[in-house]
Amino acid sequence: MPGILSRYILKEISVPFALSLAILTATALLSKAVKLIELMVTQGVGGSFIFWFMASVAPSFLIYTLPISFLIGVLVAFTRLSSDSEVTAIKASGLGLGAMLRPVMLLALFVYALTLGVTLYLFPWGNLNMKALFFDASKDRFISGLDEKTFYDRFKGIVLYVDKINARTGEMEGIFISERGGKEESNVFFATKGVFSPATERYTVYLKLNDGAIHRKTNGGGTYHIADFASYTLELGLAGQPGAAGEKANRELYLGELMDKAKATEARGEDPAPYLIDLHKRFALPASVFVFALLGVPLGIQKIRAAKFTGFSIALGVVLVYYVLSTAFEAIGETGSMNAIAAVWASDVIFLAAGLFVFYRASKEKPLNPFSFRFGGKNGGGQ
Repeated sequence: MPGILSRYILKEISVPFALSLAILTATALLSKAVKLIELMVTQGVGGSFIFWFMASVAPSFLIYTLPISFLIGVLVAFTRLSSDSEVTAIKASGLGLGAMLRPVMLLALFVYALTLGVTLYLFPWGNLNMKALFFDASKDRFISGLDEKTFYDRFKGIVLYVDKINARTGEMEGIFISERGGKEESNVFFATKGVFSPATERYTVYLKLNDGAIHRKTNGGGTYHIADFASYTLELGLAGQPGAAGEKANRELYLGELMDKAKATEARGEDPAPYLIDLHKRFALPASVFVFALLGVPLGIQKIRAAKFTGFSIALGVVLVYYVLSTAFEAIGETGSMNAIAAVWASDVIFLAAGLFVFYRASKEKPLNPFSFRFGGKNGGGQ
């Protein structure tokens, strides 16, 4: 009997869970449609870019849609079971709320592992890949848009002038480059020929110069140097784009990198709260599915016949409160008014306590609201 019940409940939850996940994720991805259209018009991106763009942005939505869809699945399933009096029949067979919770927790464990994999690996990969996609699109558009006898200042600290460009090979002739090397140093490059070469690192453009000279002036010492070269490779970075040595954002860091950043920041005597918050958030978000399981079962079996789509409505309310609390506590943790780790886990702890309380009262056939005997129905437990 318990095995049959577990399979039955898993089947009941799986359908609304999968449907909610598909709808919520697709809706979130559609919110990027305007950006895609803009890129297609302004930068002429193709199908490959669109595919990788969608693949890169999906993890940033999945870390939220997976737990939300799980809660919706649990609430919709148990609302249906309760409205059809199947929960009453299950209890009449001698099985309590704990037996109904076991398959829910089993599915929660699966969703937790899936969400954890997304937060630890796919989320930083997606953000890094997104940055690379935009950089490559900007780089290709810029290089293909170079014109003869025109000054360009879209490279960081560089002004580039090209006399002639071979449209077929991309080879340039008569190259002039002005570079501001430092506060008291400037370089001027003259080269007979040059060509952009493939980058060995992301976010970098290499310009290979042939048969030229470097004029270097040091303002502080008043010295002037000239050096001839047969071949010289200049590393360039597009203005407004991440450079090769640019710092990664927290969302682009993997778990080990976040830990190293937190330790290095603390060693310098600075507050590591931003890194600790992002680090523990990678675990706190997936763990919310266990809290949602504890809340979802007792809330789902309450008969509120006047409400259409009751399970979905309750799920939205629970999720809204959970994420508002999470955001508020994280903001408090970032200001230093609260321990950063405690701030990240505070919403999980609060909802865990609420879930245990609600589950206990429902298992004892008591009304969920201790101050009212009408919330759960005439029989107290809602059955």
